Amino acid sequence: MKKRTLIAIGGVAAAAVVLARKAGLRETLDWETVAKPGKLIDIDGYRVHYVEAGVGPAIVLVHGFGGQTYSYRKLLPIFARDHRAIAVDLKGYGYSERDAHTDLSHSGQVAMLRSLLAKLGIERAVFVGHSMGGAVVQRFAATHPELVEAAVLAASATGEEHFRRRMPPAFLVRPLAPVLAKMMSSRIIRASFYNPSDLTPEVRDEYMRPMRIKGSMDEFVAIMRAGASDAPIDASKITMPVLLLNGADDRVVPLSAAQRIRERIPQARLVVIDRAAHLLLEEQPEECARAILDFLRDAHAGLTREPVTAE
Repeated sequence: MKKRTLIAIGGVAAAAVVLARKAGLRETLDWETVAKPGKLIDIDGYRVHYVEAGVGPAIVLVHGFGGQTYSYRKLLPIFARDHRAIAVDLKGYGYSERDAHTDLSHSGQVAMLRSLLAKLGIERAVFVGHSMGGAVVQRFAATHPELVEAAVLAASATGEEHFRRRMPPAFLVRPLAPVLAKMMSSRIIRASFYNPSDLTPEVRDEYMRPMRIKGSMDEFVAIMRAGASDAPIDASKITMPVLLLNGADDRVVPLSAAQRIRERIPQARLVVIDRAAHLLLEEQPEECARAILDFLRDAHAGLTREPVTAE
C-alpha cells in the first residue's frame, strides 16, 4: 500500500510538472541582470529594491500581494511634491532579491522595513499600505509605534488573515506553483479594476514581469507557508492617526473588512472613493492623494469616525 501511494504521488508530481511547463509562469529572467526601475539597498545581507522621489517628511509606500513599486507609479510623483516618498518592494516581491530561505512572514517584512528606515536615516514616517501591505503596515505600527507618524490602510486586509497552517508538503506544492501563481495573479488583476479598459496589456505585463524572475516560484511557496508563523497583531498599540481608504466597488477586499478594522482601531477614519475598485490608488490617484493629504493635515486636529465619500 505504501509503495502504491508513493507511485501515485510521483505520478501526480510528474503531471504537475508537465502542466506547469505548459500553462504556468515561466521563470526566464535573471534577478542580477533584469532591469530595475529603482535602487537596491542591502538589508542584513538581503538586497531590497525601492524607488524614491522628493524631499521632506518621509512617506513609505507598501504594496499588496503580487504587487510591487509599480503599484505606486501614479501616487509617487504626487507625494514627492512635498514629501520624501519611498515605494519599497517587500522581500520576495517585485525586484527585491530572490531568497526563499529568508524570513518571508509579515513579521520578517516588518523587521526589513525597520532596518530600511534606519539605513535611509528616517526617524519617523507616514506609512501607506495597500491590501496585504495594509496588514504589514498594521503589524509595523503595532510593533514600532514610535516610528509611525500616521498610517493609511488602502483596501487593506484586516491583518487577521492567515494562510492555512496545514499546507501540503512543499515537494507537492512547488510543481504547481507556476500554475497557481498565474491563475491567482490573473484573476486578482482582472477583478481589481473598476474600469476593465484600464487593464491594458502594458499594465498586465508590468505586474507579471517580476514573477518571471528565476526563483519567484520558490518564493511564492515560501510566502504561502510563512504566514502561519505570525502572531496576532496587538491593535491596542496602534494609537496614531489611521486612515482607511476603500474603493466603493472593491470585489477583492470588501468594505466590510474596513469595518472590522475600525472595530479594533476605533480612531480610524474611513474614506470611500467612488468609481474605484481594489486598485483605487492607480484608478483614482488624484482623489486618493487628496484624501490622504487632507487626512495628514487634519491628523493632529482629531478625526471623525463617520464614513466620508470622496466626490
